[in-house]
Amino acid sequence: MILRCLFGGILLLTASLPLSAAEKSGKSVALILDASGSMQAKLKNGVKRIDAAKEAVENLINNTPADIRMALRAYGHQSHRRKKNCKDTQLLTNFKPIGDNKADVINKAKGLKAQGYTPISLVLELAANDLKAEAQAQSRIVTLVSDGKETCEGDPCAVARALAEADASLVIHTIGFAVDVAARYELQCIAKAGRGTYFEADDADKLAEKLSAAVKTIAIELPKEVKVKEKKPGRLTLKNPSASRHKVYNSKTNKQVGQLDAVTTSMVLPSGFYKVKFGNAYWRSIEVVDGETTFIETAIVKLPSASFRGHKIVDWETNEEIGKLSSFGNSMNLLPSSFNIMFGKLAIKVVLNPGEVKIIDAGSVQFKGLPINSRYIYDEDGNEVTSVSSTHSAATLPPGKYHLEHNDKKYPFTIPEGTQKIKIQLK
Repeated sequence: MILRCLFGGILLLTASLPLSAAEKSGKSVALILDASGSMQAKLKNGVKRIDAAKEAVENLINNTPADIRMALRAYGHQSHRRKKNCKDTQLLTNFKPIGDNKADVINKAKGLKAQGYTPISLVLELAANDLKAEAQAQSRIVTLVSDGKETCEGDPCAVARALAEADASLVIHTIGFAVDVAARYELQCIAKAGRGTYFEADDADKLAEKLSAAVKTIAIELPKEVKVKEKKPGRLTLKNPSASRHKVYNSKTNKQVGQLDAVTTSMVLPSGFYKVKFGNAYWRSIEVVDGETTFIETAIVKLPSASFRGHKIVDWETNEEIGKLSSFGNSMNLLPSSFNIMFGKLAIKVVLNPGEVKIIDAGSVQFKGLPINSRYIYDEDGNEVTSVSSTHSAATLPPGKYHLEHNDKKYPFTIPEGTQKIKIQLK
């Protein structure tokens, strides 16, 4: 078994009810909409993810039989991500036939503001609890639509497995909405653990289509475990190690069980879910299976021209610092995902794929004749990027047009592509 990546969005839950004269379709849908901060990002067509999601939800509801029961839950809509609120979720409407609460669900969805964290593990548990109100349902189907990864504690794949084991009628489908490789793996893992199917969409129309398909899709019957007299433990192997050390934790107990590095690239472990630490981030939902080897293949990011002041690597969804590149250490081993490399206040987004070595293009500019007091460098749009002074006269910047303001004068300069050093004498 090979793991390529790992790691939150819109959740949609559906549950089938016994057929009756009043409810011929026999289905209940608990729709959970992701309103995390990452949903503010724009799709390729320029539409914000949250707006496309609202459109898809309205499309789904308008084209779903009126007798299907629906409830709406949202998360990430009540607190800005800087508050790191991992309990930000709310049940907005209770279960009713769509014909009775169509307008209410659509209006509540349209009123959401995307801004917070993505507590997938918590929301999965609460969604399963919401479905207990539909106790007579013959099947309970959860469809999780996400544009990113879990940003809180917990392992969503392990939670999905536990929920499925506790309820033989529960099915969990997932839909990746404009996801990166890390989020895709996490959602695939959740669906597999929950007897469900993984879908993918990158615009409003496709999302509505996949939501409809998820409502109709039945559970996949997983093969029964074959019992043997002696079980061999599994193995976790890091394919492209670096000098860094990566602690390994049991997802259930949260206890460290070892570490992977250039010397210890593989370790034997009992079956279960694990997480591995890369910088300040965790590669979650790594499943080790008895008698099999699970490979995790990371990515490496390098900034050859990194300054001694350093450049933070921050999580694209939460803006949390993951690590730092500098002249003292200009490369880092990371899980395949999306990050921002900071050049002062300027963020450059990078998407890392398994096995990739990503070299960040940037150049260095040095000023002569600066005063002790700081002077600011601005980009071509007039946004402040970073400061320089006589004691810190150099700055590393990505390719682009900039200018320095000094003594009421502007000193424009360009950082060309390819690592270069530029010197500018101030008058």
